[in-house]
Amino acid sequence: MTERKKELTEELERIEREIADLNERIPPHSVKPVFIQQLDELEARRDEITGELEMINRSDQGSEH
Repeated sequence: MTERKKELTEELERIEREIADLNERIPPHSVKPVFIQQLDELEARRDEITGELEMINRSDQGSEH
C-alpha cells in the first residue's frame, strides 16, 4: 500500500468515527446549525478522500496489467 493510500485510509477511518460521534450527539429535535455545518464538512471531506482512494485503486489496477 502506498504511503498516500495509507494516510487517506487512516484519515477516512478517523472521519467516519467523527461522523458517527457527531450523529450520536445531534439531538433528534431542534438541531443547531453548527451540528449541520460540522456534519456537512466531515461528509464533504469523506467524499473527497473516497474519490481520491478510488482514483488510486484504479491506477493500481491499471499498472498491474
